[in-house]
Amino acid sequence: MNISEQLNNERLLSEQKYKQDDVNLKIIKIRQEIEEKKKNLNFTLNIETSDFYEDQIKQLVRKHFFSDMPELPETLKVLHDFSGSETNEFSQLVNNLKHSFKDSFASLNTEYSYIKNQLDSISRKIRDAEKSAEDEYISDLRQKKDALDKRILTIEKEIETLHIKIGEFNNQIKTYKQRQEILRKKIDDSTEYSEKEQKTKQLINILQNYIGLFKAEKKKSLEEKMLKGLNTLLHKENFITKVEVDISVTGDDIDITLYNHKGRIIDKGSLSMGERQMYASALLNALVDESDIDFPVFIDSPMQKFDEQHAANIIKYFYPNVSKQVVIFPLINKELTAKEYRQLQPNVAKAYLINNITTDSSEFLTTTPEDFLNTYNEIYYAN
Repeated sequence: MNISEQLNNERLLSEQKYKQDDVNLKIIKIRQEIEEKKKNLNFTLNIETSDFYEDQIKQLVRKHFFSDMPELPETLKVLHDFSGSETNEFSQLVNNLKHSFKDSFASLNTEYSYIKNQLDSISRKIRDAEKSAEDEYISDLRQKKDALDKRILTIEKEIETLHIKIGEFNNQIKTYKQRQEILRKKIDDSTEYSEKEQKTKQLINILQNYIGLFKAEKKKSLEEKMLKGLNTLLHKENFITKVEVDISVTGDDIDITLYNHKGRIIDKGSLSMGERQMYASALLNALVDESDIDFPVFIDSPMQKFDEQHAANIIKYFYPNVSKQVVIFPLINKELTAKEYRQLQPNVAKAYLINNITTDSSEFLTTTPEDFLNTYNEIYYAN
């Protein structure tokens, strides 16, 4: 029995289970009734006769009451126990194998026969061509074929080389894209820096304008203070009526021009030694005043070139005002007389004498402003 028949019998067995039970039940009832009737018989039935009638009853019940039930082998066992859907799927598979596979196999067999015939035909042509190898036309075709084969090999090598170059170019493209990204970031950064640069330029312009205004203001202030200082220190009235200060762009150099009451430039080389000293003193006083820095001023040979009136002006107006701390190094009686010192003394905080001990050494002697001249006279005029 094949699998298909087994599955079909199992299906029928499953469907007829209840009908079979009903058949058996009816047969049992009939046998029971017959057994009851046999009790009333006045003769005895042998076993063979009894078995015969029982078998006939079974067959007749099935024949007349359950004729639609097929006979199944009594030894039938359920081997697969498929569900209805599984049984249908299996049946469909069997049908496909019986019909579709048969058609496919026939088609494949036909195609195989056709291809085999084609192959045989090509083989014959090849054999015929090989037999005709000595033919000039065939030889020419072979040469062309060989040339084409070589050309194909050359082209394949060129294609392989081009593939390698394409790979290299792809790597270069990748590298260039990375560089492009770096440059893009730099451009973005430069744009940001450009904005900062523009802001910086604006600030620089503002500072330059401020510096220009500051220089102009300082220039004007320096001119006014120099003119005031010169008019205070010089004893010639209206000798200098205008001072012009020219400050270089870098601020490192200052050029000063003096004008007289006629508006003409005064040649500083034409000034006397005392006037030049007054000019230098007025310039120093103006610069110190404009600097706003309290630094000490050291003056050597203070009044060597001055006449009496210029010396009086220097002592009265310049030394007390040029700085908070002024250190003067005069030669007594030559560059600073006793009269001039007494005019200066109210503004002197401390006094020192440089005493020459030998030709190679000297010392500082501390004295008081009041005893300065007396101490000097005692040392140098004791004899």
